[in-house]
Amino acid sequence: MRSQDIKYTTRNNEAFDGYLTAPDGDGKYPGLLYITAISGADETNQKLGDAWAADGFVVSMPDIFWRQHPGPTSDMAIAQARYKAFDAEQGMLDIEDIINDLKTHPNCNGKIAVVGYCFGGRYAHLCAARLDVGAVGAFHGTKIGLHLDETKNITCPVSYHFGSIDNSIPMEEVNAIKVSYANHVNAEIAVYEGHAHNFSTPGKPAYDAEIAKISRDAVLNCFRSM
Repeated sequence: MRSQDIKYTTRNNEAFDGYLTAPDGDGKYPGLLYITAISGADETNQKLGDAWAADGFVVSMPDIFWRQHPGPTSDMAIAQARYKAFDAEQGMLDIEDIINDLKTHPNCNGKIAVVGYCFGGRYAHLCAARLDVGAVGAFHGTKIGLHLDETKNITCPVSYHFGSIDNSIPMEEVNAIKVSYANHVNAEIAVYEGHAHNFSTPGKPAYDAEIAKISRDAVLNCFRSM
């Protein structure tokens, strides 16, 4: 893969950082917006991004918390504080700018998928509802339940994955998500019994390599259906 640190520019000419990783070669590939967990674009997320690039995507990973507290962090107090302070509507404007930037990348074929981990799941869902994207996926995505009134606007394929004992995402919320997608022909809402938050994230206590692969393969198939 080819990877590099990059700069984004918003519609208001504000600059912030990101990470871009892409397949080797000069071909055209789908773009993938990668919205991280509250830890930000740390080494773990960059390696996960590289793996998506190896599967044939131009991966754009913004420093999504640049307005609150920029950069990756392992300090949970900082991470939780910026999670709470994040302005969803302003965040979606920034995300739209990032997607537009990705579409113009010389190796992007114009198709865009969105993947969200934890914090990013909410915004993957909102991208599907509000923006021109081809597919979305989420791993233990939080706060999706706040926007189920927008599910009716989603027509692209989706693939969401949850653990049954995730303290951050009650099963009541997961069940409500299932109900909201009941009439969507290309929606997969999977629940893994006995698994907790971060089952897909290497290095986390709840990480499970087998479930991580199963869920990732499902999201990859979703993206390849664009």
